[in-house]
Amino acid sequence: MADFHTKTIYGQNSSIIVTSPTKMVPYIFLSCINRKEDGSWEKTTKGEGKTVKISIEEMICILEVLNKKSANWRGYHIFEDRKTEIYVGWEDESRQVLQIKIGDYKKKLRFPSINLMTLLLDHILTEKIEYATSGAFETKAKEKLVDEESEYSLFSEQITARDGLQVVETTEFGVLVDTVKVKAKIKVESPKALLITLDTGEEFWAPKSTIHSEYDVTNKTDFQKFVVDKWIIEKNKILKERDSI
Repeated sequence: MADFHTKTIYGQNSSIIVTSPTKMVPYIFLSCINRKEDGSWEKTTKGEGKTVKISIEEMICILEVLNKKSANWRGYHIFEDRKTEIYVGWEDESRQVLQIKIGDYKKKLRFPSINLMTLLLDHILTEKIEYATSGAFETKAKEKLVDEESEYSLFSEQITARDGLQVVETTEFGVLVDTVKVKAKIKVESPKALLITLDTGEEFWAPKSTIHSEYDVTNKTDFQKFVVDKWIIEKNKILKERDSI
């Protein structure tokens, strides 16, 4: 069974990307990118497009829509001063066209892309419930997992749509964590961390739980943009003044 999943569902002018960096973490990344005027696509590794982290609970909400048990789901991610709206819902009551919105980015899916996304999310969810929520851990590891679970406060509301399907709305508040942007290459991946090399030459292990941006573990040649916890930089004594990336 694969540990890493990524799939881009292309459209004419917009595309949606589903990424699971590892089966051991209880979240995925959902990205939306647009085609540029020159015909090329925006690259998430360059900070383009819009990417959000989707929790297991939110994956379940999205699957309820994909399986036509809910009319739509709308989520609000609030982190520090940034608020991002995420919407997944059917265009009309025929439920033939699915709309996905991430901030100002929009993407519509039709058959067979809807079926592909349903099967992919269902597989990833099953995988994460098995590997990201269970297992034999040392006491310290258990305490760390409890701390990670408390990083988010999730509020959920449900109402009934005109056609009898439920509409789910969630709001997810992230804790205030100081982060810093860096450029780095991925050198080695382990189940829980990445060995990265900064553009200044420093090299260190970054726990995946401290990385708050999407990354491509298959790309080990190019510099990628990372948003990481500030403390991991300070711990490795490599904190420097950096221009905004």
